[in-house]
Amino acid sequence: MANWSDPTRYAYSSLFALSLNERYSESCDLEFRQRSLHRLLQHLNLMRCESMMQLLMENETGHTKGPYVEMLLDEPDFHRDGTRVVYDALQWTLMKGNYDARIRVILYEWATQLFGLSVEHFEMLEDAVVQRVSNFSPGSKSPQEEDEQNKQTKMKQAKKYALIGAASVGGGVLLGLTGGLVAPLLGASLATLFGVGGAAAAGSVAGAAVVGSLFGAAGAGVSGYKMNKRVGDVEEFFFVPLSPGEGSRLNVTITVPGWLPPITRRESNDEDGEKDDVTDDENSDTDEDEAVQRQRLMQPFDGLIHSREQYGLQYETKYLAEMGQAIDTICSMAISMAATEVLKMTIFHGLISAVALPRTILSLTSIIDNPWNVCCNRSAQVGEMLAESLMDGNFGRRPVILCGFSLGARVIYFCLKELQRKGEKGRGIVQDAVLIGTPVTGSPVEWRPLLEVVAGRLVNAYSENDWVLKIIYRTASAAYDVAGLQAIDIQHERLVNVDLSQLISGHGDYRTKATECLKATRLLRVVGITPETVQDPADMSDSSKEDEKDRLIPGSSSVVDHPIRSSLKESKKI
Repeated sequence: MANWSDPTRYAYSSLFALSLNERYSESCDLEFRQRSLHRLLQHLNLMRCESMMQLLMENETGHTKGPYVEMLLDEPDFHRDGTRVVYDALQWTLMKGNYDARIRVILYEWATQLFGLSVEHFEMLEDAVVQRVSNFSPGSKSPQEEDEQNKQTKMKQAKKYALIGAASVGGGVLLGLTGGLVAPLLGASLATLFGVGGAAAAGSVAGAAVVGSLFGAAGAGVSGYKMNKRVGDVEEFFFVPLSPGEGSRLNVTITVPGWLPPITRRESNDEDGEKDDVTDDENSDTDEDEAVQRQRLMQPFDGLIHSREQYGLQYETKYLAEMGQAIDTICSMAISMAATEVLKMTIFHGLISAVALPRTILSLTSIIDNPWNVCCNRSAQVGEMLAESLMDGNFGRRPVILCGFSLGARVIYFCLKELQRKGEKGRGIVQDAVLIGTPVTGSPVEWRPLLEVVAGRLVNAYSENDWVLKIIYRTASAAYDVAGLQAIDIQHERLVNVDLSQLISGHGDYRTKATECLKATRLLRVVGITPETVQDPADMSDSSKEDEKDRLIPGSSSVVDHPIRSSLKESKKI
C-alpha cells in the first residue's frame, strides 16, 4: 500500500465511502459509518480528503462506484486484479481485532461483484491471515523464540486446569489465552501480511490481545462453553462442534435445531437370525448415548458446508424430544382422519376440497398444546442467551451466520430482538440469518428492527401449507399473521422472503427436508448428503457435484473434506 499512487488511494477510499452509503445509510449505522471511514482514511494517509469522503458517504455527489473500480483496476501494479485492494481492506480492519459483519458484507461484494473474484478466492484471502498465525512454523528460531516456545509447552497442562478447565481445551484457547506466550511467533508470521509496522504491533502484547480478541477466548474450543448464568427456566444451553475444528476461520456458522425426532425402537439379530425386541428403559431419554442424541438433534444440518467452523446449539433437549413426539403423533392421527374425511366427502358429496382440514383435527390440539407452549417459552429465553453469548465474544469478534428451523428459527428471532435492544453493542455481529418455518409473528412492525442487526440478508422461509402453524400457533398466540406461513411485507434489500410451499406440505417436513430448504434459500452452501447415504464425489448426481464445486480450492483438483462426512461415517458404526 505504501507504493500506491494518490489517485489509487483516493479511488479506494471513495469506493468504501459509496459502499457505506449504499449498504448502511440508516441513522442506526451513523456511528459505524463515521468510525469506519475515519479509520480507513488514517490507514491511507488521506485525512486531508475527509470532507470530500463525507460527501460521498452521505450520497451528496451523485457519484457511482463504477469509475472508481476502473481506477483501481487501472493501477499498473494490480494488473487488472482487485485482489490487493480486498486484501489490504482485510488487513486494516483485522488489525483492530474486530471483524465487523458489516465490513465483511462490503468486502464480499467488492470481491465477488466488483472485482470478479470467486467466493473461494475471497475466503482464501481471509484464510491466509488465520493460516499464517495458527500454522506458521519458522525455519530457524532465535534463542528467545525457542525459550518462549518451551514456556508455551510447559504451560499446556497448567492452562488445562487453571485457566479454562478440561472441557474447553481447544485451539482457539491456545491462541486467545496464551497469545502473550507466542507473541514472537505471531509477529514473525504476520510480518509478510501486515508489513513491518503492522507486524511490530501484532508481535507486541497488544497485538497478541488483538488476535485473541478476533478469535475469542473459546475459539475452536467453544463447545466447552456452558451457560454461566440462568435465564428464566432454561436448563440446557451449550454449543457442539459440527466441523472438525482444525483451525479457525474468519466467519462462523451456528445452527439451531427445531425439535428432536421420536426415538425409534431398535432391533437386534441373534445368532440364529431371529430378531429380539430391545425395549426402552424408563429412563431411555436420560440413558441415551450422548453422541447418538447429538446426531439426532443436528441431523437436519448434516449437509451444511457453509463455513469451516460450524456449531450447533444444543438446548432443552428433553422438551424438544417431547415436542418431536407430539408432532409425530399429531401428524399420524391427522393423516388418518384426513383420509377418512376425504373418503366420506367423495362418497356422499364428491370431493369438495382436497386441501380443507377436517374439523376433527382440532381435537388433536390437546396433544401438542403443553409441549408447544413450553418450547415456545423456552426458545424465547434461549434466544436471549444466544444473544448474550455472541455479545460476550464467545465466538470472538467475527461475523456469525445463524440458521434454524421451526423452534430453532424462533430462538434466532428472539436473539436478533435482543441484539437490537442492546443498540450498538449488538450490531456488527450477525452477517446473515436464515429463519425457516418460524412460529413468530409476521408483523412488519416487529420484523423491521431486526434489519438493524443483520448486516447481510435476513431470510424468512415459509410454507402456506403448514397446518400446525395455522391451527396450533394461531390458537395459542391469538395472532393471524405468522412468519412461517407468509412473506414479511417489508420492502428492503436485506430482507428476503422464500416461498417453500411447493416443497413443504406440513411442519414435520422442515426436519426431513432440511437440506432442500437450505438449498432453496440460495444463501447457504449445502451438499446432498444424508446419514443414510454418504456420497463420494464420484457417486454424486450432477446437481450435487455442482454444490460440491463450491468447496474446490482454486488451482487444486481435490475437494475440501466435508466437515460432517467423517462424523457421519463414524455414526453408521454405532
